[in-house]
Amino acid sequence: MVVSALIFGAIAVAVRSGDGDDGEEISGPAEQLPAVVSAAQELVGSVPPEPTIADELGRAYGETMLGFDEFAESGDDLAFAEQFDRLPDAQARVLGRSLGEMQSQLSPTEVDGARGADDRAGDVMFGLQLSRAVIQTMEPDATARQQALAILPFSVQDLTGFDEIADMLAGGDLQALAARIDESLSDAGAAELVSSVANAISQRLPAVDDVDYAAEFFSGYDAS
Repeated sequence: MVVSALIFGAIAVAVRSGDGDDGEEISGPAEQLPAVVSAAQELVGSVPPEPTIADELGRAYGETMLGFDEFAESGDDLAFAEQFDRLPDAQARVLGRSLGEMQSQLSPTEVDGARGADDRAGDVMFGLQLSRAVIQTMEPDATARQQALAILPFSVQDLTGFDEIADMLAGGDLQALAARIDESLSDAGAAELVSSVANAISQRLPAVDDVDYAAEFFSGYDAS
């Protein structure tokens, strides 16, 4: 889709600028960022402990996408709402807004965002945990390479030895993976990882009964 290409097609666009809460610096671990906490409340139903919040949140995104797969076949919006507490259009907007807000709050200070270099390592680990949980929930039967191609940024896909990178992601060797890919992420850091998650989700959202749920996703994403 053209909109997707415009938003996610380049690293410069992958970094969303923003100044957090009325220009105040947002500090602390990625797991404590307001956007992460809010997303967990909306999609998980509670705020999990910090060591598991990225994984549980990622699974919630993945499970929602499986719900959209079922909805595309059944067209039963009430059954969808019973499972996710929202009608499909509202849920798509929540997905977009929550990922857009996370991306903004994980952006580096150099582009008028809320984070700095001291947060980079923890942010990247959070982004990898989130990415892994999303794709392993959404595509559990895909190969390691297929999963990595679907969820990791294009800059990482261009690295030499990508199959080894894919195996690290699939196996959960995220500390080594973070060190391996860090330089490829440029100043964007974890914001680029979250952008890639948003891209994967937007590409998969269906159109049902003349409602384009990818467009609903982008209405939330662009408003964040």
